[in-house]
Amino acid sequence: MTPLNVHPADRLRARLAAGTPLLAAGCHDALSARLATQAGFEAIHLSGALVSAVTFGLPDLGYVGASDMVDALRRVSAGTDLPVIADADTGYGDPLQVAETVRRYERGGAAALHLEDQVMPKRCGHMAGVRLAGLAETVARLRAAADARERLVLIARTDALNAEGEDEALRRVEAFAAAGADAVFVEGARDAATVRRAHEASGGLPVVVNFSAAGHSPEPIDDLAAAGARIALFPVAAALAGAAAMSAAYREILTVRRAPEPPLSWGDFTTVLGLPALAEQEERWRPAADPGETP
Repeated sequence: MTPLNVHPADRLRARLAAGTPLLAAGCHDALSARLATQAGFEAIHLSGALVSAVTFGLPDLGYVGASDMVDALRRVSAGTDLPVIADADTGYGDPLQVAETVRRYERGGAAALHLEDQVMPKRCGHMAGVRLAGLAETVARLRAAADARERLVLIARTDALNAEGEDEALRRVEAFAAAGADAVFVEGARDAATVRRAHEASGGLPVVVNFSAAGHSPEPIDDLAAAGARIALFPVAAALAGAAAMSAAYREILTVRRAPEPPLSWGDFTTVLGLPALAEQEERWRPAADPGETP
C-alpha cells in the first residue's frame, strides 16, 4: 500500500502500475468527496458536466470555464486525500492557455486531468453535434500540457470514436501517446475489443473507460481490465441518485407539509462531517479559566 504522505499523483501512478482497475467516484464538492472516501473508493473524478449542473443548473454545452473547474477542484480536494482526476475539457484555449490550466489544476489539488480533442465550445461526448479539433492542434495542446505539468498524470481523451469512427480514434490515440500522454481515454469505448485496440495503438498505455449514465453501459470492468483498462470513471451516478432523492423529498414536503423521515439522521450526517473528532479537539484546546475571573 502506498503511504498517504506520497504525492497524490505519485500514488495514482503506482496504483495504475498495479494492473487492476481503479474505480473513480464522481464528486462535485467536499461532502460528496468525503462520502466517496468513506465508502472505500481509491480515487475521485471531477466531471465538467457535473460542475455545470450543480454550479449553473445547465447541461454540458461548454458553459464551464477553467476558473469554475479550479474552484470546484479545491472544494472537492478539501473533502478527501484521495487522488483527484479532473476534467479539463479542451484546456480552455490554445497551447499557452492549456499550459496555464495544467499549472492551476496542479495547484488546486489535481493528481490527474484529462484533455479532449473537441473544439470550443465543447459539448458532452454523448450528445449529437460533437466537433473535433484538428489532430495537429490537439497534439500541440498535449505537448504544452506535458511540458507544463510537474507530477500530474496526463490523460488524453478523444471523442473521435462516435464522431468519425474507430480508425480515426486509434490514429489519434497513437499520436497522443507520442505527445507525452500517460493514459488514453476513448470516449464511447464500451467493449473489450475496442479497449484492446486503443491499448495497443497507444503502445500499452493505461486506458480510461467512462461508465457515464449518459451513454450505453460498457462491458463488465474486469473484462475491460483484461484488455488494458485501468481506470473506470463513474462521473454522475451518485449525483443522479442524489438529485432523485432531493426531488422526492421536496415533493413530499409540499404534499404532507412536514419534513420526511430522513434515511440519514442528523447525528449520522454530522459524524460523516467529522463532528465527534472536532468536538474532542475543541474540548482539548479550550483555554483554561483565568484565575482572576469570576466563574
